[in-house]
Amino acid sequence: LQTIAFEHCTNHDLFSLAQDQEGSQYLQENLSSGDSRILDKLFWVVSGFTFELMSGQYGRFVFGKFIESCNESQLALIILKITFQDQLFLLASVDKFGSSSVKKLIKVVAHLPPLLYHVMSALKRLFKFLMMTKPGSSVILQCLEPSYNHKNDFIYQAALEHCLYLACHEQGCINLNNFIDNMKGSRRKQILHLISVNAASLSRHRSGNYVVQHVLSLEDPFLIDAICFALRGHYVDLSLTKCGSFVVQKCLKYQNAVHYIIEELLNSDQILQVANDKYGNYVIQTALAETMRQDRLSVHQRLVTKLQQHLAALRVMKYGSNVYKWTTASHPCLA
Repeated sequence: LQTIAFEHCTNHDLFSLAQDQEGSQYLQENLSSGDSRILDKLFWVVSGFTFELMSGQYGRFVFGKFIESCNESQLALIILKITFQDQLFLLASVDKFGSSSVKKLIKVVAHLPPLLYHVMSALKRLFKFLMMTKPGSSVILQCLEPSYNHKNDFIYQAALEHCLYLACHEQGCINLNNFIDNMKGSRRKQILHLISVNAASLSRHRSGNYVVQHVLSLEDPFLIDAICFALRGHYVDLSLTKCGSFVVQKCLKYQNAVHYIIEELLNSDQILQVANDKYGNYVIQTALAETMRQDRLSVHQRLVTKLQQHLAALRVMKYGSNVYKWTTASHPCLA
């Protein structure tokens, strides 16, 4: 490689070199020289094969070194090409190697507000699709780092718009929970409140229920109250579903929810159905366990008294027998 006359290489020659491990290293070394002639020649390579380099195993290192070394005018032209082609930018951002190139790009333009604006605007447009993949979400999460505070409102606007959709997506719900853990600033409260007031529909969903549980696990009294209030009138029917029962059991750990849940169970003519349900029986068992605390004993006794009316039936039921055993173990006189 040392014998190659750099100035005689065509753009295709240089692109081929960038795709090779040794060739990539050779081009990076040339870029490190700071020679403007080398930068100018590689500009045409990078601008002509932008997305191929970004997503290449070795080409990404050449791309990264170039955007670090080039002048602001060259960088601006590269940024405009990338951000004006949403489909190609998306494909690069959700690629294993391409996502690292995009993260590198974000770091390079962090101190250049006009260029960062273009990148953040593109990420806002593509937010929903990026958050449905692990590599793409890692790009979004980088934008939440403290160094981008006051520059990333585009990202939070997109999150507010798409969070309910992502909560119901298999991979999106995982990435949304990670996003929640990294959120900062005034938009955080808006996003969490939106999830909380929609807890009833999310709790029924096989992915959405995990987001509701995650928000509950933040241990924020305001959010716990909002979720528990949103679920009022739904605790019984949620208890009869796999996803919903997980949320109800989680809610029973919080003082503010216990009253709502137990009152709905006590006032429902479906308590026997819940106790004998494949999922509901775990809700009843959790309710019995959580109300045995000293400050909840009166509620516990009311629940036991209600179940006592159905002990004979519970004893012979497939799932109800679990409730029967739990109740009689705690209150032997009922056996």
